[in-house]
Amino acid sequence: MIRILAMKELLDQLSSVKFIVLFSVATALIVLSLYTGSAAYVAARAEYNATATLARREAENRKDWNEIVRFGVKVARAPAPLSTVAAGVEPALGRSARVRPGGEPEFSPAPVSETPVLAVLGQLDLNAVVRVFLSLFALLLTFDAIAGEKENGTLKAMLSNPVPRARLLLGKALGLYGTLVAATVVPTVLGLLIMKVGFGITFDGGDWTRLVAMQLTFLVYLLAVFALGLLVSTLTTRSAVAFLMLLLVWVGFVEVIPKVSPMIARQFRPAPDFTAMQSERDRLQNEFQQAQFRGMQAAFAAARMDAPAASAAESDARQHLLDSLMAATRDSLSADLQAKTARLDEGYRNRQDGFTRLALFLARFSPAAAVSHAGEVLSGTDFEVDRRWRDGLRAFRDQMRAFLKEKGVQTDGFTIKVRMSTGPGPTSGGGLQFGPRAEDARLDLSAFPAFAPAQESFGDALGRAVPDLVILALYAAVAFLLAFARFLKYDVR
Repeated sequence: MIRILAMKELLDQLSSVKFIVLFSVATALIVLSLYTGSAAYVAARAEYNATATLARREAENRKDWNEIVRFGVKVARAPAPLSTVAAGVEPALGRSARVRPGGEPEFSPAPVSETPVLAVLGQLDLNAVVRVFLSLFALLLTFDAIAGEKENGTLKAMLSNPVPRARLLLGKALGLYGTLVAATVVPTVLGLLIMKVGFGITFDGGDWTRLVAMQLTFLVYLLAVFALGLLVSTLTTRSAVAFLMLLLVWVGFVEVIPKVSPMIARQFRPAPDFTAMQSERDRLQNEFQQAQFRGMQAAFAAARMDAPAASAAESDARQHLLDSLMAATRDSLSADLQAKTARLDEGYRNRQDGFTRLALFLARFSPAAAVSHAGEVLSGTDFEVDRRWRDGLRAFRDQMRAFLKEKGVQTDGFTIKVRMSTGPGPTSGGGLQFGPRAEDARLDLSAFPAFAPAQESFGDALGRAVPDLVILALYAAVAFLLAFARFLKYDVR
């Protein structure tokens, strides 16, 4: 009997004008979102390939390791293939960075900064279409599922037959939800075909697994909104009242709670000030330079470099002592600077993580925020992308520093080479030479470290998305149970 009721409801909905309109609008939005997402991904991929090629040629054209220290190495960030479905933080991250062994990575401007209109109007992707538009369609399908049937008198007629109320509600729910699934899955398949044929975008096995998991997450979210619509429809006797209540709840879930959550979180866990952190980092750098200059003066005095040398052997011995003292001072000060900078960065990240976690926790009271976060996590475009990108660049910087140190190349500060006469009188050709001399031969980059971006496995991503999935499932289960309990006592008169 449940199957018959579900098929009847499904066929009635598929043949209705309301479904035709909703299906047409859903198809247009889903296809348009995947089309724009594909175009953005293709452009980002082309920029990545061009940047990577130019960076490789730039490194190959360096004539000595000191140019690597001075100019650094440019690193391109590969776009996530599933950013076509959920853009996440991709528009807010720079697509390349310049890494120097003696400093912090320098990031290129983000696409949002180049086109500020994106920050104001946002970007249309499938994640946003499901979160906003398809959830509204779910409410349009369910607001009159019970209250509307009562107003039309059809509910009383159906219950006059020997049909248990629980089976009747379950049959209607399955038929209506099947309608919603059809309006979601069919346009999505069409959009994926356009991505494949029109843009030549292909996914590997891992991407397909993530994509399927995202689609299941979207369906669970729509099920939660759908169950909420049924619940409100059983709580009222007029469909207009049900629609107004659902519209208010929808606005709260989609717009109010996600935007208010960071404001509340900031009161309890203030977000760190990047400007203050950068100022503190500059202060540490200035202190390092001043301490190194004082160390240079002390080493110069200890080696008695201002006094004439009695012989060439004494001059070499003094120079060797100066080099040793300067190297020890430089290594000590560099280690101290790196330790202080690492503590500063760790403190900044910890405060940022605390604020982000609290904001996400509060936002998860909204199923719209939960599905948005889960979709971005599964697509690899959530907040962790920025962390992995920055951590990967710092690790690459440390690898560069270690490699250059093995080559005997100084990556911070400067060295002193002094030519002295071996007798009294004016120093012929004397003076200070800062920095080692350039090599004549081109660099051999075969052993030079390569940037290896960290990749999150599907298992790890799914583990981080599980809390959101549990929240969505709980919303759906509780709303369905309350709707069934209310319908069993619903007054059809």
